[in-house]
Amino acid sequence: MKQFFFFSAELLPILHKGALQSTRYAKEEISMADEKNVPVYLEGEEGHHTKSLIAATLGYAADGMDMFFLSFVLVFIISDFGLTPGQAGNLTLATTLGIWAGSYIFGILADRIGRIKVLAGTIFLYSFATAGIYWCNDYYVLLVLRALVGLGIGGEFGIGMAIVTETWAPAMRARATSWVALGWQFGVLAASLIVAVAVPYIGWRGVFLIGLIPAAIAIYARMTLREPKMFLERQAHQKALREKVESGTASHEEQEEYDRINGTPVKALFEDRRTTITTIGLMVMCLVQNFGYYAVFSWMPAILAQQYGYTLAKASGWMAISIAGMLVGITLFGILADKLGRKKTFSIWYIGGTIYCILYFFFFTSQEALLWGSFLLGLTVNGMMGGYGAILAENYRSEARSTAENFIFGTGRGLAGFGPALIGWLAASTGLLGAMSLVFLIYPIAFIVMHLMVPETKGKVME
Repeated sequence: MKQFFFFSAELLPILHKGALQSTRYAKEEISMADEKNVPVYLEGEEGHHTKSLIAATLGYAADGMDMFFLSFVLVFIISDFGLTPGQAGNLTLATTLGIWAGSYIFGILADRIGRIKVLAGTIFLYSFATAGIYWCNDYYVLLVLRALVGLGIGGEFGIGMAIVTETWAPAMRARATSWVALGWQFGVLAASLIVAVAVPYIGWRGVFLIGLIPAAIAIYARMTLREPKMFLERQAHQKALREKVESGTASHEEQEEYDRINGTPVKALFEDRRTTITTIGLMVMCLVQNFGYYAVFSWMPAILAQQYGYTLAKASGWMAISIAGMLVGITLFGILADKLGRKKTFSIWYIGGTIYCILYFFFFTSQEALLWGSFLLGLTVNGMMGGYGAILAENYRSEARSTAENFIFGTGRGLAGFGPALIGWLAASTGLLGAMSLVFLIYPIAFIVMHLMVPETKGKVME
């Protein structure tokens, strides 16, 4: 983490300037005084904004479903394949590495060749890879299939978010992306219900065959969606610039713009000092969000069973209540982010999450308090997912938007994947509850980083 905190005296004025960028967008904000007059979609996107939201939300729900099929049937796979704990862990690792790679590869592709075809391709990929496990009888083939599932899941997130942010109006943007984020939670719930109902009848292999169903979402996306108008206009602008440069008729300003936007979209995330600072700040925010989520919901069932005597049924109830809290938290975050601003809303969650995690982990000692208190735990730990789609999109241009969504969030998610292992390592010397203190220690770090490095973007008119 040291590379994130290298600020010299020379950089501090720049950081402060970045933190005050909200005034830069004052003219671009849409008044929220009269909700009835707030536009829902961007010009030329009527109807398409709803279709985009449906496709992105269903795609993210399918992500969650296919991702968690493995977790819910892993015990059967271990038995049938005769796996060691290490081999079983490698299945999760293969998925995580696939997600990491997919977030980089498909974000760039979507900015290069189009959002819709790449979105459909990622959904097809993880759907068919999931279904392929039905016929799999070899451990190494299983590893490859899970890596392919991860590859598709990693790519889908940012592309769907980019499509939604480029079709919905600024005053509704955070709410729209929060609704997409809800899809993951519903996908996890669907996976748990499918496994509980289907395994007794079709076995664990049959569950993975059901994973083919999301391919219908890809077909829907390809048949009904078109590229956002904003994306098409930027593509046309880039093409016109390229033709002028190649013909030698470009002005000095046009040549400079072409040099700036030409090349890999990743370059746009680090094109100047201010943008680089913003990108690093957003990576830290994404890392903290995912670290808290994976750490809490990977280890809390074990803590509840070992230290508080929770049965499997009661642990399932705990998870259901916490997911309900996540759904409310994500929805509420989107509403507040559009009304109060991105940074104010993140600040509420960082401060609230810090305080509530201290209370929950150290002062809630009865089974009932831990059970019902999990609602607010889910709300605080995962509610911030309602804001990432918007704040990531608003800091970058259309030609790099899918890349930014996937590269930044994927980096945070990939690094946070090591969080549960870190908690386990610390637990050996401090105990599980002591190790969980990392969760509320990281939120103040994200709070400081955000206010120093990330501009306010509420109401920003994107390009």
